Amino acid sequence: MKKASIKDVLDPKYLEEILGSFSKATGLHIEAVNHKGETLSILGKRERCDFCRLIRSHPASERKCIDSYKRASAEAAKWDEPYFFRCHAGLVIWAVPIVVQGVSLGSIICGQVLMWEPDQFFLQELKSSNPDFDFNELNEKVQSLEVISPEQSQAAADLLFVVVNHLVKRNIQALEEKNAYRLQQEQIHHDLEDRKKNPGTTGYEAYLKNERRFLRYIRLGDKTRAVNDLQSLLTDLYTKAAGDKDTIRVRVLELASLTSRAAVEGGADAEQAMAMLKEFNAEIEPIDRIEQFFYKIRGIVETFLQGIFALTDKKHLSLVKSARNYIMENYHKPLTVQDAADHLFISPSHLSRLFRQELDCTFNDYLTRVRVEKAVELMKKPELSVEQVAKAVGYKNQSYFAKIFRRYIGVTPLTYKNSLF
Repeated sequence: MKKASIKDVLDPKYLEEILGSFSKATGLHIEAVNHKGETLSILGKRERCDFCRLIRSHPASERKCIDSYKRASAEAAKWDEPYFFRCHAGLVIWAVPIVVQGVSLGSIICGQVLMWEPDQFFLQELKSSNPDFDFNELNEKVQSLEVISPEQSQAAADLLFVVVNHLVKRNIQALEEKNAYRLQQEQIHHDLEDRKKNPGTTGYEAYLKNERRFLRYIRLGDKTRAVNDLQSLLTDLYTKAAGDKDTIRVRVLELASLTSRAAVEGGADAEQAMAMLKEFNAEIEPIDRIEQFFYKIRGIVETFLQGIFALTDKKHLSLVKSARNYIMENYHKPLTVQDAADHLFISPSHLSRLFRQELDCTFNDYLTRVRVEKAVELMKKPELSVEQVAKAVGYKNQSYFAKIFRRYIGVTPLTYKNSLF
């Protein structure tokens, strides 16, 4: 597999814009080099100083420059911090590493300065290490070099390190999103091909039924089923909208709004959910590609689902999830908080407190919600009577079941069932 390059993870135009501004602000020379030490670009249009241009005018000396950049890049990557060094011509330079997934792609080279006025010792060393050059010319160029303090160079290196790391993370995220868009597009095409082979039920009525089922899974915090249903729902949406972007935009915004409310009903924080929804709406507005719409809605759905169980204590998170799973597996039985507490080897009062603290409801509230949601699902089976549905979800008393069902759904079970057929 081809090794990634700096250009793969750092957009050249954005790199020039940000680091070019850094160069102009600090007055320092900056260039991007690959892992071999070869210069890819000089940023900020601040060319190499006259001294460096003279040194690089000789092929052997330029080779030394490249080798020093290569070693500096490797050392910077090794320690994951700016690496200061003196080049073979005596200038102070630092390298800021560009590392992606543990692989060094190169570095940002900055400096080409002195930290002291050139003294006799420096000039003697310069002369002996560069015998191929006219020393008088070298001495003339040295006198024009910029001198900065160690504090200034360290501060510049630290700031450059922060900026480069930000740029790398930003562009890696962009690449990941781009790859996710591609995968989403492939998924759409794959699902459409499946629909052609197995058309199934069509029309918005079927879409809305699937939407209601999806929202039930959100309220119950059933991540696996919710995510699986979402992909099917998005394919339905794409089919029904015939690929029309404006229609899909409206439906995606609508679905996000419904999902946020379902998540709040499931235990997510209402203020956070509304803030995320507002941010989502702003992100959707400029989008023009369908796969991006679908990628964004998948992201916010998963965030809402995480919010339902966004607990700070991992032990509590595990207990609440285990209690929820126990309810999902045993809702059809005469179930009490004592039964669930015994199953988890904790006290009933502790389990009740966890439900109130973390899900903002009682154990019985959550159990009732699960039973009603399951009842709604069973109502779709014409062979089952209301009485059979009631017993299937754990209610022996049909009138009590009707009372609970109406409180949650707004109509009696019989009315709801008759509306389906």
